[in-house]
Amino acid sequence: MTDPVTEPVTRLRWGAAAWILGVSQYLACQLVVADRWSTPYSWKNNFISDLGNTACGPFSVPHGQTAYVCSPAHSLMNASFVLAGVLTAVGALLLRPLWRRSRATRAGVALWLIAGLGKIIVGLVPENTNIDLHLLGAFNLPLGSIAILLLSRASGGLPRPWRLAGVLLACAGLFGTVLSIAGQYHGPEAYLGAGVGGSERLAGYPANLWCLLIGLLALTRATAPRGATDLGAHAMRR
Repeated sequence: MTDPVTEPVTRLRWGAAAWILGVSQYLACQLVVADRWSTPYSWKNNFISDLGNTACGPFSVPHGQTAYVCSPAHSLMNASFVLAGVLTAVGALLLRPLWRRSRATRAGVALWLIAGLGKIIVGLVPENTNIDLHLLGAFNLPLGSIAILLLSRASGGLPRPWRLAGVLLACAGLFGTVLSIAGQYHGPEAYLGAGVGGSERLAGYPANLWCLLIGLLALTRATAPRGATDLGAHAMRR
């Protein structure tokens, strides 16, 4: 029989592990897959999705500039997208006790679940196979930022500095989203020097950093002595 006191803490540990692993493997796989390019891969001028492109040759998204793409390790990157999506959704569900019950919390967790599904779609449908469905999945980037804003508002169990960090990271992600869209529709000058890859990473990496930080915080507090942290007490009251 599950101990009703330790079960919430165990849940937080698994949720923290899911987000930490999801972000870590996602970023590590980008480095590994990019290193396999012979062109080479441009962190500024190539999309993240170019790493999962299954063909070699010129490629462009609608309204975007054409670039040469050839990713020999595309299978690894696409598997990483899928794994990141699964772990994003699992982590959001397991870490639910971190936030007080509210509409903002329910909406924030729901958006993380949808964002996780989007990441899975990005991995299962590479950009060169069905660009419309792929771009629908890529909309997980702004959804993550919006989810952070909602959960930062509902963070009854997190210290104020962590809530403030969430708001700042979410705003950075939304700014990157605006840059990315503006650059595709209004020309390279709208990227403000960041390029397609830089603006896309500005749109997505803040959310990755937030997930990593929340995962580390939850893991640290869940492994602390019972009663030593407000998070442990907060979780056990859920």
